[in-house]
Amino acid sequence: MLKFSIRSLFFVLLLPALPLLAQVQQPGRFEIELEPFEDSYEVLSGEEKGVLVYRPMNFFESGRELWRFIKLDTTLKKQWLKEYYIDREHIFRGYAYHDNNYFFLFQITARGGRDMLLLQMNDFTGDTLQHTIRNLVPLQLEAFEISDNAALIGGYFNNDPVVIYYDLTTRKTKVLPGIFGNKTELVQVKIEDDQIKVLVTARTIDNRNTLAIKTYDLDGNYLDNYVFNPVDETGLIFGRVAEADNVGTLICGTYGARRSDYSRGLFIAQHKYKEGQVLKYFNYADLDNFFTYMRAKRQLRIANRINRKKIKGKKIKFNYRLLVHEVLKTGDNYIMLGEAFYPKYETGTAVPISYGGYASYLSPHQRIPVNFAGYKYTHAVVIAFDKNGRKLWDNSFQIEDVLSFSLDQFVHADVVGDKVILLYKYDNEIRSKIISGGEVLEGRSYDNLRLTFADDVASKNTFGDIGGLEKWYGHYFYAYGIQKIKNLRDSGVKLNRRVFYINKIIYTDTADEDKEKGLSED
Repeated sequence: MLKFSIRSLFFVLLLPALPLLAQVQQPGRFEIELEPFEDSYEVLSGEEKGVLVYRPMNFFESGRELWRFIKLDTTLKKQWLKEYYIDREHIFRGYAYHDNNYFFLFQITARGGRDMLLLQMNDFTGDTLQHTIRNLVPLQLEAFEISDNAALIGGYFNNDPVVIYYDLTTRKTKVLPGIFGNKTELVQVKIEDDQIKVLVTARTIDNRNTLAIKTYDLDGNYLDNYVFNPVDETGLIFGRVAEADNVGTLICGTYGARRSDYSRGLFIAQHKYKEGQVLKYFNYADLDNFFTYMRAKRQLRIANRINRKKIKGKKIKFNYRLLVHEVLKTGDNYIMLGEAFYPKYETGTAVPISYGGYASYLSPHQRIPVNFAGYKYTHAVVIAFDKNGRKLWDNSFQIEDVLSFSLDQFVHADVVGDKVILLYKYDNEIRSKIISGGEVLEGRSYDNLRLTFADDVASKNTFGDIGGLEKWYGHYFYAYGIQKIKNLRDSGVKLNRRVFYINKIIYTDTADEDKEKGLSED
């Protein structure tokens, strides 16, 4: 039975004339009871094959630690459980799923921490293969991607970016050329359309911030390097590869002043091998809905400031910290999704830091002040554009309460026809908003996570909001985390229990579309 929070009910009562366009459905739930101080599990999507739940069990034998892996199908029913011992000197660094296999990357701390262990686990059986990746230098690992025949591992050695290419068939290792020794930062490693793309920060001849895209074939052979040239007095700060093919590359990201880490807007850059670059800017002040996350009075003050500047023939400059997380392709168009944030400090003197190159990690050039309290998220920004880089529309979604020590993606988007559903999890709620272009079809909604038993009551989260919400397959998402649950009525159920949970999530109209495509297995 779907439960609503008080805020959600209040919102519906205020707007009785607006029909609900979609409702959260939660067709499946999985939970494991945890002991009071037992660690949470992690979840790795296997797309249409299900999910893999895993964690170290804090049980040691002969210098090895026991790890547990539980495979669930798309209805969140258990398919198998496997346990393996992994050497305590192997530190877990990354994960990936590709072609019916789960991959787990460990760094071997013995012998100077140069070598790595790659554990390859079969989706259907849980059987494993182990690859020992011999490395020449110890790396601070930051990126991990899998192709049909190779593992790509990105990181830093002496503050220089390095990308290791490990051939899964020959089991040989090499370093991708043209990256190491440039004193840049690694932004993204992406495999797309039979090519490997490595996006790094760079500097122009006059020392402005910019981005460079390095291209390799799937065997790791060097093909091309292109450095984008921003217009005068601007610099490119951060980006994501939107599309890569044999014609060129399309990237989206943020730009700012020449050498600033604060962004003033978004950019779309196309690099075509025979035609050079096309670069378009979208100042935050020129977007239609960038400030709609603010309260009405503050929005009005901002709009008046922008208009006064325009009357005087000047352009107002807003400085934001914003990371572009993903670019969705829908037909011939693209939808870019990013999140704005700022570093928050406890009482004391704040020391500014630069967020530089990645969404999930600090760069080796950064340091965390002792009074750093985390990154406070303010809102998500959504902008759509066509294949020629022309802006079609923009919108935003307020992010409430989220404070994180890592720059992870919280808001996700699902495109259904001309509608875009924006959603994120906080505490025991799924918070969502439905837009169509620049219009809001359904404002912020708050839907409680479905619990296992009718009389279960989840306590307010006291676990630092462990877990999150991730895309799964088709239009499905999954939410996961830890809940402390009380049940005073159901027979045969503990009065109090602490559980790790996974909830399957979809919206009603998208559920109908998935059933037509044969993607629903409920």
